[in-house]
Amino acid sequence: MHWTIEPDPASGIVRITTTGRFGAAEHLRMIDDILSRPYWRPGTRTLFDHRALDFGDATYEVMRAATANHLANDDRIGNGRTAILVGSLAAFGSVRQFEMLVADHSATPMHVFQDEAAALAWLQG
Repeated sequence: MHWTIEPDPASGIVRITTTGRFGAAEHLRMIDDILSRPYWRPGTRTLFDHRALDFGDATYEVMRAATANHLANDDRIGNGRTAILVGSLAAFGSVRQFEMLVADHSATPMHVFQDEAAALAWLQG
């Protein structure tokens, strides 16, 4: 799994674009990378563009591990909205599972989208 992190100071949104195959260990490394950036503050709004990310190995156990990664860093992530953009119904299902596992335990409002304009509108709302 590879990622790029691009802050947009004008909107206050950080865009993370991913490629490769999703895995829990890589997910944790990505979280650590994002949270180590000098511009990161808890509550920053984020857009994860996972349209080029392969979720073929994202079993329930993998998504539970990703949930644990998120929750272990919940205080550092904060309560900023997180939009997750995916490119297929299969990816939508995997990421929706993650969203539901995180929802009742995290300060982060999170929503999965297949439409970028809708994701950005939700982040800014």
